[in-house]
Amino acid sequence: MLTSQHARIDKGMGQRLLFVSPKGLSLVETMVALVVIVVGLSALRHTFPDNLAIGRQACERMQATLLGKNQLEQLRLGGFTALAQTRFATTPEPFLDSQQQEMAGPFRWQAEVQQEAEDLLAVHVRVVWPWPAQKHQVSLATYVSRH
Repeated sequence: MLTSQHARIDKGMGQRLLFVSPKGLSLVETMVALVVIVVGLSALRHTFPDNLAIGRQACERMQATLLGKNQLEQLRLGGFTALAQTRFATTPEPFLDSQQQEMAGPFRWQAEVQQEAEDLLAVHVRVVWPWPAQKHQVSLATYVSRH
């Protein structure tokens, strides 16, 4: 027993619109689909190199910070007297490993010591490295007291 509500549903389902002709896709429909795909892929192609470059820059900044902190700690451990008497190079120097061999990589460091008070030195370390369009740097500082 069909009610009028069931009859309406059956009637509505029988009148489906066909979005694809029974013969297949036309050339125009295929070309439109290809244009949409090409535009989408083009947008992705332009996005990924930027993200990769930002990731590489962040990784290099982290490496520079760790190298600079290590160098700053080595200088601080040298003590007040050694820092007060040492004259540092005016141009950035390469990093050295534990066997005093030059480390491979683009990073260079430069230190500066300033006497803040009679018993207090300010030690500044700057790490620089080149990047495609410009030179980047990270600056770190600490204080060393005589006591």
